[in-house]
Amino acid sequence: MQSLVPLLRLLPLALCWSLLACAPMRDEAGPSRSTTSLTADEKLRVAEAAEAGGDGDLALSMYLAAAQSAPSDVPLQLRCADALARHGHYLEARQLLAERLLAKPGQVDLTKGLALIYLVSGDPEHASGLLDRILAVKPDDPAALTDKGIALDLLRRHGDAQTLYRQALKISPHDPAINNDLALSMMLEGRVREAQEVLEPFRSAAAPRRLATNLDILHAANGQIDQSRPLADGQISDDELLNIVRALGRTPDHPDGTH
Repeated sequence: MQSLVPLLRLLPLALCWSLLACAPMRDEAGPSRSTTSLTADEKLRVAEAAEAGGDGDLALSMYLAAAQSAPSDVPLQLRCADALARHGHYLEARQLLAERLLAKPGQVDLTKGLALIYLVSGDPEHASGLLDRILAVKPDDPAALTDKGIALDLLRRHGDAQTLYRQALKISPHDPAINNDLALSMMLEGRVREAQEVLEPFRSAAAPRRLATNLDILHAANGQIDQSRPLADGQISDDELLNIVRALGRTPDHPDGTH
C-alpha cells in the first residue's frame, strides 16, 4: 500500500478486554453496552488498541466489525482494509473492498484501494486491471499511472512501465518517488547508467532513504563505489552492495582494490 493509516492508540488495552468480557460495559453517561452496540468508530478504536497491544486476532475481528457497521463509509473501509493487509490478512482485505465495490461500482477510491492490496499481495495482473479502470476515467492521475507502472514492472514489462512513469512525471516532474520508481525499472532492465542520471538530481543528505540506497547501488554499478558511501553510509554494507551490483551484471572494484 502506498501509506498505511498510523495507529492512534486512543484506548488502553485493558479497555479492549473489558469490551469483550461477558459482562456488559457501563459508560459514565448511560446504560450498559455490549460490543454489538458500539459505533463503527468505537470498534475501530478497540481494534487499534488491540493491534497496539499485540492481540492480532482481536484486532482482526474488530476491524471487520467496524467495517460492517458502516459499509457506506469509504474512508473507514479503506482504513480497515489497510490494517488487515498490513498484518498479512490479504484475503480478508480483498474481500472487504470487493464487497463494497459491488454496492458502489466504479468508486475510484475503493478501486484504487483494492488494486493496491492486490499489488502488495503479489498479484500485479489483477492490480493492473483495476488500475486500468481508474485510468479510463482519470487518465492523468499520477498515482494511478505510477501504481500501474509498478504492476507492469512486476510483470517484467519494464518498457511499458517506464512509459507510464514518464507520463506521470509530466504531471509531477519533481516527485522523488516517481523518479525513484523510473530509475528502479531501468535498473531491473540493466540500464544502470541512465538510472543514475534520473536519480542524480535528488542526491542530497535529505534524500528519501529508499532513493538514497538505490543511488548508492547505481554508483557502485557504474564503478563509483567510493562516491556512494557519503550518501547512504550505514544503510547497506559494502558486501551487500557488491552482491546487488553483481546481480545487475556489473563487477566494480571493491574499495580495498579487490574484485
